[in-house]
Amino acid sequence: MSRNTKIALIVVGALVVICLGVCGIGWFMLNRVSQQFLSPDPQAAKRVASEIVDYTLPDGYSELMGVDFLVYKMAVIAPTQRASDGMVFMLMQTGAGGMDQAEMERQMQQAFQQQFNRSGGTTHVVGQERVNIRGRETTLTIAENDTSPPMRQAVGTFEGKNGGMVVLMVMANADDWNDELMREFLGSFR
Repeated sequence: MSRNTKIALIVVGALVVICLGVCGIGWFMLNRVSQQFLSPDPQAAKRVASEIVDYTLPDGYSELMGVDFLVYKMAVIAPTQRASDGMVFMLMQTGAGGMDQAEMERQMQQAFQQQFNRSGGTTHVVGQERVNIRGRETTLTIAENDTSPPMRQAVGTFEGKNGGMVVLMVMANADDWNDELMREFLGSFR
């Protein structure tokens, strides 16, 4: 083996070790940072949700996950036993100024469509529903996809704590949709 080949192998070996070290440190740091912002801990999720809005949980429901990242807060509330066996409520509040309510709702609707249309289905609006949230009438846009079983989604916005805009998304299989439960829970927001 020539001298130049040995030098090249040493340089390549050193670069591989450095890259592995940087990747290891990056993975460790990303893992630690994400644990601070994204928490599957029910107590942390409950804290994040209570910073968005006060409410009374429906029987059999709990805070599943919370995210507190810079100007965004998000909480997911779902059935305690199995989230797939009922309605899932997602609350997302942004502290960023200049956010247009209609645009936020459109983006959430678009995200739902992209998620569920990957399986070849299409999503279409099936109506609107007026609900009472924090003493004000709010319009929810109801959409369904044509997959089997069909998924239903309701999207709307309301003013949360500290005046921040909150985007609300409710999702469930169409067969598990419970309008009475949704109205009761949203009516408990204060």
